[in-house]
Amino acid sequence: MQTVMENLSQIGQRLINQTPLVGMNVGMLTAAGQQEQVALGSRDGNAAHPVQTDTIYDLASLTKLYTAAAYIQLVRQSDFDLARTIQSVLPQFNYTEITFQQVLQHTSGLPSSVRKTTQLTREMLLTDLYNRELISAPGTEIHYSDVGYMLLGEALKVITGQTLEQAMHQLVFEPLGLHETGYRTPAMPGFYDLPKERFAPTEDVPERGGLLQGTVNDFKANLLGGAAGHAGIFSTLTDALTFNQFWLEPDVVALLQANRCDFRTLGWHYWRFGGEDEPSIEQDWLYQTGFTGTIMALNLKTNEALTVLTNRVYPERTVYDRWRVDRYQFPQAFFAQ
Repeated sequence: MQTVMENLSQIGQRLINQTPLVGMNVGMLTAAGQQEQVALGSRDGNAAHPVQTDTIYDLASLTKLYTAAAYIQLVRQSDFDLARTIQSVLPQFNYTEITFQQVLQHTSGLPSSVRKTTQLTREMLLTDLYNRELISAPGTEIHYSDVGYMLLGEALKVITGQTLEQAMHQLVFEPLGLHETGYRTPAMPGFYDLPKERFAPTEDVPERGGLLQGTVNDFKANLLGGAAGHAGIFSTLTDALTFNQFWLEPDVVALLQANRCDFRTLGWHYWRFGGEDEPSIEQDWLYQTGFTGTIMALNLKTNEALTVLTNRVYPERTVYDRWRVDRYQFPQAFFAQ
């Protein structure tokens, strides 16, 4: 009988064979805490550049899970109250009632992004973070928001009195034993100095100097210096699976359940199925995806985790837009075991 990991590997290889996807790393964390991994294809379609088990990927929006983990660590260590308002930490924020819990759940009413313009500057971005018009009343609707998680990153700097890189290293990377995970900025010299050949390339962006490899893909995180609460973290599959173990710890699972709001909780999305009108929500299955082609999923029933790391935006984001549909084959196979 085929194992779950064998099935996942077959899905990955089929997508590499039949689509513009060039390669990926797929891994599972078993209930016993063991890692099962496979490296498929190449980093860039060139057989001379195979995907290695230690290839480093731009995690894109999986970064939000690391930001959420930092706040869970604050709750664990210092009784940080998630009901606290964002404005109590960032007084320049325009809304008095929005809480950390709401932002972590994507129920704050904040929009998905900042203004859309090719002339966006850091100053314009920060202005939008603190003053962007709400699209719903806080706590009433779920709207996925990069803006909210960028605010969480800015708040974390104030709460800890450190740079975001230092705060994430102290709260998440170091205590969880993530040795090849970080922001690719000069503030993390050991990680920053790794050769770019270790990194899977993402997009060819002429206005940013050409092919991005070891440079954050997300333009908003780039404007913030490469480190942000919503995007910017890079990691290997081994470290990503080690990070998954954090989310399976009983007290962390309890926090996720206590902070559930419909199909959202702290950082994660609950698996929904059965149609858009009245979908069923599986309370023990969670997942999160990233724009570059990354996936994490948790099965709280079996105490297992899934991670898929790839660079589906290579060499540019529209070449494999169907990935947004095809990617769900992985969590479906993982959850269906």
